Amino acid sequence: MSDPYVILGVAPDADDTAIQAAYLAAVKACPPERDARRFEAVRRAYEAIRTRRDRLAFELFDTTPPTPMEILDRAASLKASERPDFSLFAALLQGER
Repeated sequence: MSDPYVILGVAPDADDTAIQAAYLAAVKACPPERDARRFEAVRRAYEAIRTRRDRLAFELFDTTPPTPMEILDRAASLKASERPDFSLFAALLQGER
């Protein structure tokens, strides 16, 4: 899953009411009849972080693999002189770099 905070347009330290308001605004702006894929992404994002407990579980246990774009963004920050190897690739996938 992509970052639910980005999808809903809220800060990572937002409270329950701010997240719910962002969710309702996103649903109103893009109802399922207009764009079902966008609506489904918004719904999944809201379900992942709707309560404090859900946000903690998301931060601790989310094992969704990064998207190719996220990996490329992480790789762009590497020095050109670094020789890629398996450990570097594993670190990129785990978000350690």
